[in-house]
Amino acid sequence: MNEHHAANKKRWNLAAPQYAEKHDKKGTWRIAHQQPEVVFLERELELMGPVCNRDVCVLGSGDNVAVFALAGMGARVTSVDIAGEQLKVARQRSTELGLSVHYVEADVTNLCGLASAAFDLVYTGGHVAVWVSDLRAYYREAIRILRPGGLLLINEYHPFRRIWKDQKTALEVGYSYFDNGPHQYNTSAELLPDRSSGDAVQYEFHWTVSQYLNAVIEQGVELVEFEELGDAAEGWEYAPLAGLPQMLMIAGRKRP
Repeated sequence: MNEHHAANKKRWNLAAPQYAEKHDKKGTWRIAHQQPEVVFLERELELMGPVCNRDVCVLGSGDNVAVFALAGMGARVTSVDIAGEQLKVARQRSTELGLSVHYVEADVTNLCGLASAAFDLVYTGGHVAVWVSDLRAYYREAIRILRPGGLLLINEYHPFRRIWKDQKTALEVGYSYFDNGPHQYNTSAELLPDRSSGDAVQYEFHWTVSQYLNAVIEQGVELVEFEELGDAAEGWEYAPLAGLPQMLMIAGRKRP
């Protein structure tokens, strides 16, 4: 594990109690296994197809609502995250919900604990790639653990939303769109603190649309879907981003 991932692991372990409290108030984790539509877009569910009795891996599982939704749909789910404290919360919640989930603490760029060609579906997204220093290694591992014909489904926060300065009233470019980083911030146990203060350090990596796409197709997959979706503002964002593309979705099938 490199220094950037080690710092981000520490940051997410530190934030786990506050993150858990936030999601207790939101409550999605309690209903995700019965209502997968509160977690996934309709198009994501269409691309996944029936998952009952299929082997599914969620990379960068974080709050694990995607994991719980897939388990509720009947899949055999493996949840992978770098932060052990996040997984500890997820284990407690899945026990409460009566769900059987296999948890693995690992860096998504090195999934040596998972066998090749072990899964029918690998799902990842939301805000995972921003913490990952090597996008190609990340998706190479994701595709390695897929069975031939298996689906890699990525739904990430759109990279156009990562280039702006932290100010609520106007859009002003803070970084070049082509500046991958690492962008270093000081932070604290608060989930969304002022990113200029705190005792912990986090590193972000801002990938472009072409880098996302190339990192997938270079691994020898057949592209199934490539879409930009949504334009709403999200409540936590540091800048007024309504009108900009919200999500980037990529799906590909592993060739034989």
